[in-house]
Amino acid sequence: MNEVSGIKEKIFKLLIGNLPKSDRGIEMIKVLIADDEYIMRQGLKYIINWEDEGYEIVGEASNGQEAFALTQELCPHIVICDIVMPVLDGVDFSQLIHENYPNIQLIILSGYDKFEYVKNTLMNGAVDYILKPTLTPDGMRSTLKKASERIPGYCLDEKDKGNSLGRSIERYLIGQDQELPAERLSQQFQYGCYQLYAVNIKKENTARVRNLQAVSITKVLYQKIERELQEFKNVHYLQMMLREEVACILLNYDESSSVKVMMQLKQLNDKLLDICSSLLGVCSRRFVSYRQLYDIYQRDISENVDKAFYYPNMKLLMAEDLEKDSKTAKKERFDFAAYNHMLNCKQYENAAELLMDYGSRCIKAKADVYGLKNQMKNMIYHFMEYLELPDSDMEEKRYEFFSRLNQTAYSVEFTEAVRDILGQLVALSGVGKEPNADRMERLLYYIAENYREDLKLADLSEAFNMNYYYLSAYFNQEMKESFSDYLNRIRIRQACSLLEETNMPISEVGSEVGYSDHSYFCRVFKKITGRTPSEWKKLQQR
Repeated sequence: MNEVSGIKEKIFKLLIGNLPKSDRGIEMIKVLIADDEYIMRQGLKYIINWEDEGYEIVGEASNGQEAFALTQELCPHIVICDIVMPVLDGVDFSQLIHENYPNIQLIILSGYDKFEYVKNTLMNGAVDYILKPTLTPDGMRSTLKKASERIPGYCLDEKDKGNSLGRSIERYLIGQDQELPAERLSQQFQYGCYQLYAVNIKKENTARVRNLQAVSITKVLYQKIERELQEFKNVHYLQMMLREEVACILLNYDESSSVKVMMQLKQLNDKLLDICSSLLGVCSRRFVSYRQLYDIYQRDISENVDKAFYYPNMKLLMAEDLEKDSKTAKKERFDFAAYNHMLNCKQYENAAELLMDYGSRCIKAKADVYGLKNQMKNMIYHFMEYLELPDSDMEEKRYEFFSRLNQTAYSVEFTEAVRDILGQLVALSGVGKEPNADRMERLLYYIAENYREDLKLADLSEAFNMNYYYLSAYFNQEMKESFSDYLNRIRIRQACSLLEETNMPISEVGSEVGYSDHSYFCRVFKKITGRTPSEWKKLQQR
């Protein structure tokens, strides 16, 4: 009877939302459940012992609209959401969460074993999806662990989870807390000079470290920073994780040590590059009070930590050096009326040119990367709607195009991707003339003869008197890869030969095969071969 009464009491507490706190004194990860089936919501509540696992169910919703309202009110860390719900379904809900609360982790529930059904939610940042018929306690634990590791501050080791001061500052900087723990900060930081340093590791989830095994770079990087910071003398520091995968350090030191500290930060940045070559470190301006922390973070770190997109050759940016860029930057406007008119009149080439010009202007102005990518995806999707493709083709192409844009790390890659996508769209519209049967052979010969030059698709278009966008799509169709991917593959194949057969320096090898940007050469080389040029060369010398 006592056991039954205990179960009833637990159910009652769950129903009224009076959930107990953890007995371990560790802050619980807040979870919101959204499913239109009452039985499913109850089943989720009892599939595991949430409290023992470190989680707290803070609310439940029966549709997407209700879930979004509760998200605004309860600020959960994780939302478990059914994909099929009335009023607002899981796909549209995931889009709202992605746009408004990017730090919230989404787990999608689906009754259908079809990836096509849930892929749009994954594009919107969902951690993973769970099939309802195969849901198990271990599966739920595994997925929750995966989501928890992406929450700012929760992906650290157990000893770091007790760093309540760091966690408080993390929440303050991302807008979850309204006030800083002033007293504790005063006790820990007693010098008169402050500085922030940050690196964004979001674009590379894995890296080849030491023995070339794929490992989680987040944890490796964090541990590396911790070890190196211990060598900083007469410096107070606090390490944090922000915006999912931005490692941020708050430094506090005497102003007389500023030169030495700066040298140590540069050395730290260099050591991190040995782990992940595409990282970009950002240093804030020095400031004199922790009360300036939020403003400095927003101005110097948050706005600049993604700038690797525009600075492929730079590895450490100083915020004061970027101030000139921010003052001269202007928000580029897109002439949507003209774009829409061109599409209405089936002037697809002109519409593509207008969109390319807009992208070029945004890149020149160093626009917000996330905003630029989203705007370009919206305009491409609008283009696709005018082509009246079958629904299945529409979804397949949209996923393909959007995934490619999301994966671009640098502006040059982004530009190439946009050109290729627009080429395919213009070709789908039927613009252009069918090339001669032997024209592809002549195109490939032309590339083989000129790959060392600054070769662009526009050069081939002019040389062969072919419509630019149709040529792009025709090349993709015939070769099963884009022009840029084919050109990169030819260049890297030749680079491998030069590394094997000559003693030419790696920097010269890149130039010899057509790359003016050494960092871009190294990135493309690793993408195609799985190794850096230096790793490849060492391997061949064994």
